[in-house]
Amino acid sequence: MEERRRHPRHQPNYDITGKVKSTMDFRVVDISEGGVQVETRLGLPPATLCELRVSSFGSDFVLKAEVRRCRAQLTKTDTGCKVAYRSGLEFVDLDQDRMTTLRQLICNCCANDQVQEGPVAVTQGAVISGSLYTV
Repeated sequence: MEERRRHPRHQPNYDITGKVKSTMDFRVVDISEGGVQVETRLGLPPATLCELRVSSFGSDFVLKAEVRRCRAQLTKTDTGCKVAYRSGLEFVDLDQDRMTTLRQLICNCCANDQVQEGPVAVTQGAVISGSLYTV
């Protein structure tokens, strides 16, 4: 299959966290100059705009993004299973200062260009109108 992404994705070497919509915690799964995949406890509705407050190296910065997709994933952990939501967000309205900050973040936190596999998926599904549908 031909790669269609405009920017390579990078997996952070340490946790990059923050808040989406000012209240919901997220963890970065992978990041590129064009967007980010985040993991949250609740689903994010596709086609909505949101602000991500990213915490890294003791400072915070805000990125605007549009939710492109969201799916639920049941994963095995050391203590059992949990449901997490993985959302793909595309950055919007990136000015030169935010792009420079984003590039520095990627350079400082991501040593390699390969996205490693995440937790073992037991079941996957999609969130449609707030309901989880498994496949």
